[in-house]
Amino acid sequence: MLRLTVDNKDFIDDIIITEDTILNIKLDNCDQEINIDVMDNMCLEVFELDNNTSNKITYNLRSNAQVIVNKLARNNSDITKVNLNGERASIKYYTNIMNYSNNVYDFKINHNASYTESDIVNHCVNFTDKEFKFLVDSDVKKESVECNCNQDNKIIDINNGKNFISPNLLVDNDLINANHSAYIGKFKKDVVFYLKSRGIRDKECNSLLIKGFLLEKMNLD
Repeated sequence: MLRLTVDNKDFIDDIIITEDTILNIKLDNCDQEINIDVMDNMCLEVFELDNNTSNKITYNLRSNAQVIVNKLARNNSDITKVNLNGERASIKYYTNIMNYSNNVYDFKINHNASYTESDIVNHCVNFTDKEFKFLVDSDVKKESVECNCNQDNKIIDINNGKNFISPNLLVDNDLINANHSAYIGKFKKDVVFYLKSRGIRDKECNSLLIKGFLLEKMNLD
């Protein structure tokens, strides 16, 4: 298993994965264009930590490639594209954003081959009255059959921010499983009440809920 770390000190252009790899990405105040190509039968696990970034990141997966991305970000306006180009390629992509300014996170996944799978989870906590948008497109081509395509998009609003989710499924055939969801709002009152009934104060309660919301589906071992 190869372990690779890239950060602002590196000029990141093309990353080609030719063996099973754990990739750590740490980017701060940058605007880069990054292409990650995952070859046939390779496994890639990504841990990405971003602060104030507007990157363009593209993943290209060949046959039987498997990718898991765990992304934690503050003030993120990345454009992310995933191309599932080979049969039985699969990706699990968990994005978690803490928002304090006006940002748009744009995500597009293309099922360009049959038997491909995508599980996309986009979570954001908007702490201020600023604007945050999720723009999420899942595109399944007519010739791509027996695909699984799932989206889970949520924004938790802390201080009456301007929040928007556009979850789109662009599907040209019936031989797939496709689901999407979108939620904008506060933490559920019954959950807050339960924590308070156990003697947890307001500030600690919010902290626990935010931490759980942002990290619940991430694979952080």
